[in-house]
Amino acid sequence: MFPYLDFQHCINKAIETYRNDLFLYGTPKGLPTLIPVIARHLANHQVFAKPANMFITAGVQQALSILCTIPFPNGRETVLIEQPSYHLFIEYVQLHKLPVKGIRRTAQGIDLDELERLFRTEKIKFFYTMPRFHSPLGTTYSRKEKQRIAELAQQYDVYIVEDDHMADLEHDSKADPLFAYDRFGRTIYLKSYSKIPRENILKLDVSNVKEEAVEKGINQLMAVLHAMRL
Repeated sequence: MFPYLDFQHCINKAIETYRNDLFLYGTPKGLPTLIPVIARHLANHQVFAKPANMFITAGVQQALSILCTIPFPNGRETVLIEQPSYHLFIEYVQLHKLPVKGIRRTAQGIDLDELERLFRTEKIKFFYTMPRFHSPLGTTYSRKEKQRIAELAQQYDVYIVEDDHMADLEHDSKADPLFAYDRFGRTIYLKSYSKIPRENILKLDVSNVKEEAVEKGINQLMAVLHAMRL
């Protein structure tokens, strides 16, 4: 079922290519030669990322844990999650007793008026969402829904954490991620690759955030990543 021989060939080739670095600590941001390759791949999904703003983590769960840990420029703590959503992240926020709110999502989408109310009345740090190929529903937000969510995030100073783990299954070339509709730099894009030999990309779009806040957050993120790798 899986292309075992292809995987074996690639792994052997990588070991040979990077044999001088195999037993050294990596950088906090991930393999330097991999990041620009991933940046080019993301561009095919309308995610135009600067390599300097990209981080490789050991799974989307680690990326979400880091995002829950570091302070955001909006100074808030509450995480908003779709219901239903990624069960391991729900278990994580419950285990660590993080402030969390939920918003119901059905096959028809979410109530955008309710989303606006939560953004307006609650101190939402970020909204974790799977805009396309939602798990477990399997549904995708419409273009208008993505645009509206991006607009509301800007209006109420909320960040969006977009989990686009199934992007490679998209056949519609015009179906862009929510990130592509965000003109305000508020979307943090998570892109996962294989669920078996796995590496996940944490892409921070920080173009519209104050420089000093960005520097502090990225420094803390890199410190956490480095500690986890040790």
